[in-house]
Amino acid sequence: MPQAVIERPTREKMNFMLDGTVIQELKMTIPDGQRSDFVNEAVQRALDAFGKKKALEGFEKLRKKMKLRIPIAEIIKAKNYGRT
Repeated sequence: MPQAVIERPTREKMNFMLDGTVIQELKMTIPDGQRSDFVNEAVQRALDAFGKKKALEGFEKLRKKMKLRIPIAEIIKAKNYGRT
């Protein structure tokens, strides 16, 4: 029986600086071989949060530009209507 092949996204090496205290905590907390995955997931969560923040800022600008008196929460609720 053929086995399913699971492909991981390609990865690239990056060179960036972290505070010494962050590096020490990372080394003490996350085992060797798991650090890249840990940092990758943390950066992805931060990028997702950053994108949501930018989207909310865009909604707020649009609301002010159109002089709408609808709260942001109502705009988001309408935008997400019918989505599961």
